[in-house]
Amino acid sequence: MGFNLIRFALDPQYRAIKRWKWARGDEHLLLDVPLDADSIAIDAGFYQGSFATRAVARGCGRVLAFEPAPDFCEAAASLVKGLDGVELECAGLSGFNGTAELVYDNDGSSTQRGIEGRRVEIRLRRASEVVAGAGQDINLLKLNIEGDEYPVLEDLIETGTIRNVRTMMVQFHLIDETSRSRYAAIAEHLRDTHVLTWRYPFVWERWDRKPS
Repeated sequence: MGFNLIRFALDPQYRAIKRWKWARGDEHLLLDVPLDADSIAIDAGFYQGSFATRAVARGCGRVLAFEPAPDFCEAAASLVKGLDGVELECAGLSGFNGTAELVYDNDGSSTQRGIEGRRVEIRLRRASEVVAGAGQDINLLKLNIEGDEYPVLEDLIETGTIRNVRTMMVQFHLIDETSRSRYAAIAEHLRDTHVLTWRYPFVWERWDRKPS
């Protein structure tokens, strides 16, 4: 108990994680947005489908889901068959169209982390093209993609398609020594179009588009 109190006082990351758990954020915050049959959500980092399943249960008409890890995407195929409106693509979101090397890791498979592990080539989709191709505003964009949130948001900001996203739930990751400065630059640009509604630093945060 004493060690945990010391860690809570000294470790901002640990403190944010504990605050998120106390708020029951996964249950109460991640989908706290109005969704209906005309809504589109993007689930980047589908994994086992928890977010997409809950979005459909809340009435979301269409979910564009992306899972780059072949093992996870293959395992999710049977789940998606039972979810009306979910379109799963075995690809990741990033800032360009192409391929990358993904490293499997227990803490989160990633194209961005400099880690050792089993490697596999994956396909990437340019986020701005996905958003623009939806043909309407994205009601909810969820990003939990182990470092690729940086190029995704940089691409959306640079192309202006960030304005097509009403609400974002983003899990930023500390992947290397540039993460904090990249986050700061992204947040500064996001403030032009969106409002930071709540933040649990490098756990989850929510941005809502400013009224036009």
